[in-house]
Amino acid sequence: MKKLFFSILFVALMGCDSMEQQKETEMDINMDINNEQLTSFDVQEEFQKNGFTWFTENLILCSGDTTENNAMTIGWGGIGNYLGHDRPAITVYVAPGRYTWEFMERHPRFTVMQFDNPEIWQYLGSHSGRDGDKAAALGLHVAYTERGTPYYEEANLVVECETMTVWHQTEQDFRNDTPKKWYDGFVPGIHTVYVGEVIGAWKRHGMTNGNQ
Repeated sequence: MKKLFFSILFVALMGCDSMEQQKETEMDINMDINNEQLTSFDVQEEFQKNGFTWFTENLILCSGDTTENNAMTIGWGGIGNYLGHDRPAITVYVAPGRYTWEFMERHPRFTVMQFDNPEIWQYLGSHSGRDGDKAAALGLHVAYTERGTPYYEEANLVVECETMTVWHQTEQDFRNDTPKKWYDGFVPGIHTVYVGEVIGAWKRHGMTNGNQ
């Protein structure tokens, strides 16, 4: 009887050990995922997203420095080259009525980021930084590049740009009816165009298309 009792106890203890080992393994896996670092990459060699559709994926634009920053969701933009074949560039558009516009006007650099979680771009696109710290509300952590450009640690993809050209559009710049109709009644105003030279880019390990 004693032998049977100790046999059952031994099996139970072994089962507990196995469960604990499984839990530890799962924790290790989760820690590995959470600790994946952003690593730098060459946008001209390794960027594989379609430039015609990438900005439809609800990217995040952040501007500022180590003393202040603000971010917003953007749905327009362009990638390519500007003032030289070896000068990769990103173009973004920000309306003067947006709080981020003030930061873009004050600071020489900005970051464009991509996230998996739709709650992030939904919140950043529907709340104003004038009303509170949006990053803190989402539990995002602000980090800075070597040049002091802000970004969020939780991003899967970060591209840092230095503004080269700013174009404050007016109605006189419109050449056909498309912008005329689009801006009719648009309260935030006609978007300012910012062309930034890509000076840094980072992505998660194993990420190939910018949305994993």
